[in-house]
Amino acid sequence: MIRKKVIRSLLQILLLAFTILILSPIIYMVLNSLKPYSQMLKDPWGLPKTLFLDNYMKAFQQMHFWTSLFNSVVITISSVFLIVVLGVLAAYPIARFKNKLTSFLSIYFLVGYMVPSQVLIVQIFSVMKQFHLINTRIGLILVYASSVSFSIFMYQSFIKALPTELEESALIDGASPGQMFWKVVFPLLKPVTATIVIFQTMWIWNDFTMSSLLISSRDNMTLLLELNLCIGEFNIDWSVMLAIMCIVMAPMVIFYLLMQKQIISGMTAGALKG
Repeated sequence: MIRKKVIRSLLQILLLAFTILILSPIIYMVLNSLKPYSQMLKDPWGLPKTLFLDNYMKAFQQMHFWTSLFNSVVITISSVFLIVVLGVLAAYPIARFKNKLTSFLSIYFLVGYMVPSQVLIVQIFSVMKQFHLINTRIGLILVYASSVSFSIFMYQSFIKALPTELEESALIDGASPGQMFWKVVFPLLKPVTATIVIFQTMWIWNDFTMSSLLISSRDNMTLLLELNLCIGEFNIDWSVMLAIMCIVMAPMVIFYLLMQKQIISGMTAGALKG
């Protein structure tokens, strides 16, 4: 009994040490964003002597925070909405109807899920340029929404597990196919929908490759692009740079704190179905 307690205590200590190690860059960033640059150089790991907020004031003065935040929110919400709607509409017939076409589409989307988007950067840029969608929020939204294979793959597994008797009962009771799908089937897909929304939101919000490829105007830049733009401007005063990083990171931290229960349940549901 004592041996088990000792082992458990050691494991807890190791987990605590590992957690501190993982969080150390964030702790370093937050601590030094609240210090003058001189104090940061002398004592980077010490607590701030006073609550120094000038770094954040300079950060907000220099960066276009509200514009880039608006762009990030619009692009992320619009892209995730399209991914969910297009994904569930494509996954339902593939999961419910068995024929050569749906079998081909299932393999086709699976291959699309396996191919990284970075491989297709040249083709994506060429298509966007041909349709005059370079440097537009709509173009970036369409590119993100085209990565719908993950959504289709996830929805397929869950739809196959749903009993068809529920759909047949709804149709017998007089519901149209559209009503049956959106009012009976789709609500039952809430766990997988939450999983898709969470993972796609975190991916799109933190994506830098596609946004830097397609967006060049500061009026259309996302928060990450704004951060990248500020690196060249504030490469001397790193305390201000760290404050900008904290500002850019804050929305996703808030999102994670609000959605942590759904994230854990979604990962568990995905593991069970996978």
